[in-house]
Amino acid sequence: MRRQDADADADADTEYLELMPDSGDLGPTAGAIWSEQAEWQRRRTPEGCIICRTGAPLDVIAETSACWVSAPEIAPIAGYVCVTSKSHVNEPFELPPPEQSTFWRDAMRVACAVADLFNPVKMNYEIHGNTVPHLHLHLFPRHLDDPCVGGPIDPRRASLRRSADAIERPRSCIVDALDSSN
Repeated sequence: MRRQDADADADADTEYLELMPDSGDLGPTAGAIWSEQAEWQRRRTPEGCIICRTGAPLDVIAETSACWVSAPEIAPIAGYVCVTSKSHVNEPFELPPPEQSTFWRDAMRVACAVADLFNPVKMNYEIHGNTVPHLHLHLFPRHLDDPCVGGPIDPRRASLRRSADAIERPRSCIVDALDSSN
């Protein structure tokens, strides 16, 4: 399904929300946590990592041997997904070379499936780890009419609520892409 097909169903599948104002307060999990060295170092360990402690990120829609793919109900833009490494590292270069290859291969298969479904003008790829120091890659299919045109995506200012179908369509495409590559 290409973007024009997805657009036809957009009103039924998403509830667009107003951009939330940037309060500057990122709460206890983000922002200046780096300046609290003991807390930052704790979070960098598997024992202090919320993903490792819970066994997986929230909202998982697909997985491979190397990663989980998640798609939350509240998202910054249509088509947003996140690819999270199953290994606890903060930086991609911290993965052993075979795991690096597998992580990037799987992430690019997910990105291709998202691009095939949503037909973006541009795919944005973002790795930060500033909030959760566990390797994860945000995938943002950008469109001429997305709410952040002319600027970067701010995931803290989610702009839409996705229906179950709006999550199922990319899930199905991603699972098919990952299955067909094995």
